[in-house]
Amino acid sequence: MKPETEVFLTTPRRLFWRVMQGAFFGVGVIILAALFLRPELGLHLLWNVLIPVAPALLVLAPGLWRNVCPMGTASLLPYHAKLSRRVPISERWQGILLAIAVLLLLVIVPLRHVVLDRSGVITGAVLLAVAFLAGGLGFIFDTRSAWCSGLCPVYPVEMLYGAKPLVTVRNARCNTCSKCVAPCRDSKDAMIPQDATRRGPGRWAALLLVGGFPGFIVGWYQVPTWEPAEGIYHLPEAYAWPMGGLAISLVLFLVVLNAYPRAQTWLTALFAAAAVGAYYWFKAPVMVGLGDPGAALVDLSSVLPAWSIWPLRAGVVLLFAALLLLPRSARPWSLRPPKQRVARSYASL
Repeated sequence: MKPETEVFLTTPRRLFWRVMQGAFFGVGVIILAALFLRPELGLHLLWNVLIPVAPALLVLAPGLWRNVCPMGTASLLPYHAKLSRRVPISERWQGILLAIAVLLLLVIVPLRHVVLDRSGVITGAVLLAVAFLAGGLGFIFDTRSAWCSGLCPVYPVEMLYGAKPLVTVRNARCNTCSKCVAPCRDSKDAMIPQDATRRGPGRWAALLLVGGFPGFIVGWYQVPTWEPAEGIYHLPEAYAWPMGGLAISLVLFLVVLNAYPRAQTWLTALFAAAAVGAYYWFKAPVMVGLGDPGAALVDLSSVLPAWSIWPLRAGVVLLFAALLLLPRSARPWSLRPPKQRVARSYASL
């Protein structure tokens, strides 16, 4: 079959992705319900199972995550129900949404130490509010423009980690391309955060994330986790460490970028590798039980000797450095569906 006449998503493919989306949405609902009804289980599933796996998935196959993310499914429910007004968003507002997304990421993550890691009810309430926000934006704005490629706090990290995906999938969210964002983050080769917008607050937010995220992660891991009643008194400490690390990392990034402006793409990849490497430097041992056994994804503490923590850490750092830094042909997160032929007659935001 010729490429120009090929059906973008055949019926079996569409059915497969709908089942996958429904399954992951169902998992999200189960985790949300557990946060309210069985908080200990819900917190474990969220913070010790789902979240630790996510950065690796964003490096290897960000398009896969974009296809099945439960929040993405929630945001597109109005579109699939034909209830969305599908208002397009201007380039200026796309940059503003990106800046807000980065800000939300940096504000929310330190709250894990203060309250979110220990309170299932509060964490569940936050996730429920986010789901309603994502769905509400879907009633107004065009397909994925406002949430999946705009306000979602995970979206900037998807761009940072996903510039060199190993796996490219078909875009299972969009039946046709309405150019809700330009360039399309899902189908542009070697997308980095700076490509999302060339000016305004989004540009500065992209530089802040790229340069500051490695230090932010290292600083975050220097903070203990408190019970909610006590954590409120430690807010300054909870923010001081990650924000201090962010500032140091960002200054280093900007100094090197100023000295070698043509090396921006490589420098971005280096800092992305540093960020994800720093995350798994601290998290990988915990995931296999070389830390808090209750937080392990798979408890291998009875099998692995204590000294294995160091080769494990070195291994994950080298792995992600290789994935993000070694030369490889550019590829997009996902393949773009055919362009929409229906003309728009309403103004954009």
